[in-house]
Amino acid sequence: MDSDTTPVENILLRSKIRGYARDQRLECRIKAKDALRIGLGQVKEEVAALESLGTKDVTGMAGRIKRRKHATSEDLCRLSLAFLQGNDNINAFAIIPGAIQVLVKELTGPHIQRHIDAVECLCNLSLGEAHVSEKIASLAGSYMVTYLDGKEERLKRSCLWTLANILATCDKAGRILLQMQLVPKLWRLYSELNGCQADAGICLFLVATHCRPHVSADDRRYIAQNLHQKKLEDPASEYFMYIVHQLEIVGQDLKLGTKQAECLVNFFEATVSSLVDNLSLIYGVRVMANLVAKGEPQLLGGLAEPQNFVKTLNHLFAKRDSQLNLDLVRLLRNFLHLNLSDSNMILDSLQIYA
Repeated sequence: MDSDTTPVENILLRSKIRGYARDQRLECRIKAKDALRIGLGQVKEEVAALESLGTKDVTGMAGRIKRRKHATSEDLCRLSLAFLQGNDNINAFAIIPGAIQVLVKELTGPHIQRHIDAVECLCNLSLGEAHVSEKIASLAGSYMVTYLDGKEERLKRSCLWTLANILATCDKAGRILLQMQLVPKLWRLYSELNGCQADAGICLFLVATHCRPHVSADDRRYIAQNLHQKKLEDPASEYFMYIVHQLEIVGQDLKLGTKQAECLVNFFEATVSSLVDNLSLIYGVRVMANLVAKGEPQLLGGLAEPQNFVKTLNHLFAKRDSQLNLDLVRLLRNFLHLNLSDSNMILDSLQIYA
């Protein structure tokens, strides 16, 4: 199975990731300011000071929290704002030995709000370069992955944002996180009805894009067994087929049951009938080509009927998309190998446009 992405697909994927990062930065900035606001009487001078924190300010704050071996909520919020103001501030903090450890220490206490403040601070710190993400993954990764099992939604979402930044930035850090049973936890959050489905979907999207070689056989097996838990109407369902294809969930080495296969067929049929971008269609067709290649017609549901199959292909060929057509031809070839009907009759019924 070919899991490579084309240049056009890479542009679309990067655009999605940039959009997510932009939205996340904006919300982080608003939250950090709100956390420091003094009622409705915030003075303009204080706002201006918070907007112009430089490397000297960051170095000073890092030194103070190191000496105290503790960071207050105000320290965490000021650092959060400073990290949003540029990579120089992030690097100034990251190079100070023991500074990140103080932030991590705030994740271990009994107070949930302190956990949230610390994770949101680490979230903005994780907007830095790969070496910073690697430090965060090594020192704080286990805490954030564990918090994904908790009930506090804001804490879970902040953890997911931080994990997304890390997954998008550093391959080694991604490998560290995936060794902590991250993928099954992400799939549960992606599938269950909660406020974190979209953020978990982004993380899985990034795993499939940047960390595919580090996804274990057990992780792939878990997703394969729980495919049907994701509902078509759920948030971030547009990433579903991409994740399934890139992680090779529909492979010859993984057993799929009727429920799981029915889920794939339903997603595919919904994709075909809706006005979605070509990227979703392309990965939907690729997943179906792999499902047909398993040689088990009972997994195809109504698509095993030659009339339904031909109708679907004609609908897609009518789009006259050259990239999509290549994948449709592979899907057709795999279907013909099933010998469910006379091949010439199927080919005569197809309407392929030049």
